[in-house]
Amino acid sequence: MVRPLTGWVVRHAVHQAAAWQRQGLALRLSINVSATNLEADDFAERLLSEMAHANLTSDAIELELTESALIGQGRAAASQLETLIAAGIRIAIDDFGTGYSSLSYLHEIPAHVVKIDRCFISELGVNPRTETLVKSMITMAHDLGYSVVAEGVENARAHQLLGSMACDEIQGYYIARPMRADAFETWLKNDCH
Repeated sequence: MVRPLTGWVVRHAVHQAAAWQRQGLALRLSINVSATNLEADDFAERLLSEMAHANLTSDAIELELTESALIGQGRAAASQLETLIAAGIRIAIDDFGTGYSSLSYLHEIPAHVVKIDRCFISELGVNPRTETLVKSMITMAHDLGYSVVAEGVENARAHQLLGSMACDEIQGYYIARPMRADAFETWLKNDCH
């Protein structure tokens, strides 16, 4: 079930990203995929073919995989990642900090972005030890060449603290709640400041 569902999600995401690109919106759409999808020998080929069919440039797509999915991947999955990265697709480590071997494998994972899990972000402004941990994660990720996204930002205090920690991007309800594509376009044109 996972592969057919992901195939449907990827097709729709690629075509939506292409529509936004044709409108002149310079956006990168992140798509969650599972390790199971990477084990399919043709996953990268199908994604790149779908993008070519939609005339979508590779900088418009980012694939998110959990660190557990990226750690200890088989040869087929590693080959799929290599193909996608060579084509210019960005790879993000999702839910960073919740996996079983975060630090020991971080320097080996073929990715561009680290997404710090919301369980850490929700403690910002409440727990000084968590603030120290998040700041260290951001610094370490930057030192290893990753961009950093904080997940689950829900208030101004967390936003301010992450800014002071040089976090590259944030996502969460503080920015906006999930919305349909047409509502997003309206929000982006009128409300996004």
